[in-house]
Amino acid sequence: MARSENNKRIGILGGSFNPIHHGHLLMAELARQKMQLDTVIFMPAFCSPHKSSKHMASAQQRLAMIKLAIADNHFFDVSDLELKRKGVSYTIDTVLQLHALNPRAELFWIIGDDHVPTLSSWKNFDEIVTMASFIAVSRAWFNVSSSEIRHLVRQQKSIRYLTTDKVIEYIDRQKLYLA
Repeated sequence: MARSENNKRIGILGGSFNPIHHGHLLMAELARQKMQLDTVIFMPAFCSPHKSSKHMASAQQRLAMIKLAIADNHFFDVSDLELKRKGVSYTIDTVLQLHALNPRAELFWIIGDDHVPTLSSWKNFDEIVTMASFIAVSRAWFNVSSSEIRHLVRQQKSIRYLTTDKVIEYIDRQKLYLA
């Protein structure tokens, strides 16, 4: 039974998604099932405060790859909220916007368990936790990273099974991560 707009449970998975891979998709699906989320929104960062922009695909390319990767899952959606805002993407700014857009929804920020020790250093963390709960997903479920995918592409090695076929085709067509 679908919940009303007033009590939706919305998961948010933020990141660079440079490129999106099966680990991201698995994290989202595990969190969705375990926490009975109505939807998971993939939130690509315009510029992450924690990552270098070296070897970064454009915002539009990363958005396109996410759309390709999640097309078959009606529980998944993507938002360009941080991309439109430009600049460094801080979680507090995104949570404030999402809370304003969905004042009665429960918000859940999905992270890898390796981020838990750094949460208290996030900008305005005390305020974030008043508006969103955190779901930490164990990285033991997957062993893939975007940086490894980029490295393999530069080495002209296969990335099959690390991300979706549609994303692989997009990377090839756009000639991403070769330099």
